[in-house]
Amino acid sequence: MEETKKSVVAAAGTKSQKLRPIGALFTDSWAIFVEGWVKFLLIFLISIAVFIGVGIGAVLLFFIPFLLIKGALGITIGVILALIPVIIFAVAVNLASAKIVYNVCLKDKGGIADSLKYGFKHFGSFLWVTFIAGFLIILGYIFLIIPGIIIGIILCLVTPIFVLEEKHNLGALGRSKELIKGYFWPVLGRLFLLGLISVVISSIQSVTPSFFIAQALQTVILTVANFILVFYGIIYTYLIYKDLSAK
Repeated sequence: MEETKKSVVAAAGTKSQKLRPIGALFTDSWAIFVEGWVKFLLIFLISIAVFIGVGIGAVLLFFIPFLLIKGALGITIGVILALIPVIIFAVAVNLASAKIVYNVCLKDKGGIADSLKYGFKHFGSFLWVTFIAGFLIILGYIFLIIPGIIIGIILCLVTPIFVLEEKHNLGALGRSKELIKGYFWPVLGRLFLLGLISVVISSIQSVTPSFFIAQALQTVILTVANFILVFYGIIYTYLIYKDLSAK
């Protein structure tokens, strides 16, 4: 962790007047992904395996009160009990995935176990920070969409700030706003292109092949594509953060 702090401080010490070109952003992100894909795949597979277990446990937690307490009360209690472990796991794994990516980006030797430990240790504060950020974005979308897009761009760097600058509170939101200031449109353009790729991949899911083998192949391809996109997106956003924190 100490080495990580030094790396971030060193990056912040070098003055840069602009973001790297979009082409370089894409190629640099891909180079980092190729370098760390084995670690990314391992934490991805571990997440899926554990999530299945968590899902089974959540179902059991739902049906116990549902069977013991009849009516709406039993259903409500069951849903709440089922959602708690799912939310905890989802938030912790999301944070752990970001942590392992940043370790690779910064040449940190921290492994998957350390990243998962970090994710579960800080999931509470990360949940709070991302909940507030998400609430503000959704609130912005309610007001004719455009404010939601603006807020989303302003707060897009919350996760790297949370992890790398250890701002485990709402200060991460203010820091993200500070970094984006003066670079809103360049960041918007870069995130728009990444989002466009996501939309293209998502559109493939809407096409359902007629044959079972084709459906199975489509599922495999989409799973691989989503895996790449998730971790590539984390790297992509990190590089934007790196450039802006060094401005």
